[in-house]
Amino acid sequence: MTESLAAQQEKPVPENYTPNPKPRPKGLDGPTEAEFKAWNRKDPEGEKYLYKWDKSHLSDMLGYWEQMQCFREKVKEEGQKAFGAEPGSPAEEQWFQFKRIFINQVDGWQKRLFAEQPRIQEKSKFIGNFLEAHELVMNGYPKAFNESDTTELEKADAHWIIVEAKVKKYVKSLGGDWPSTLEPTSQKDIEKHAKVCEQAMRPPDRDKPKKKKRKGAI
Repeated sequence: MTESLAAQQEKPVPENYTPNPKPRPKGLDGPTEAEFKAWNRKDPEGEKYLYKWDKSHLSDMLGYWEQMQCFREKVKEEGQKAFGAEPGSPAEEQWFQFKRIFINQVDGWQKRLFAEQPRIQEKSKFIGNFLEAHELVMNGYPKAFNESDTTELEKADAHWIIVEAKVKKYVKSLGGDWPSTLEPTSQKDIEKHAKVCEQAMRPPDRDKPKKKKRKGAI
């Protein structure tokens, strides 16, 4: 094959060769504005179904978001302990061991989400925000702490704030309230949030018989 290609490349071009490209068609009009709109049209009723589904499952969706917030708090807490640590130091080793467990926890959380809500990608507008947040705790924050990069950490924090703002705005548009446990100030809310985080971090025991879960838990 190599020899054949080399032989073709070495074949000289005749001196009297004149390229004769096919003429481009003329007189054809481009697509009109109406045609562009027709191609890009969306079902005007489509998003109404998403709103309806999200509104009826709002408690579940907010439960999932709170669990994702737990993962963010944990990775920031552990990552800060190793920020700037020397390679091979106890702090760096502790951070490495933490990630081995943490990444599996976050990955398992996402798998359980899709297992329990198999049609969430087509039925909910929340899922885009959940996936953005998942990428941050799975990759964005660990990368920033791995490199002890203050700029990357600030970018991850800014990205989280934007995603959270979109979730808040959407919850408000559905007529929902932002749970106090997502921004806990009272001791009662702090304790409730801690229990949610404990459950989110602990994968389910597959050997034990299934128990009825609280609404929104995965």
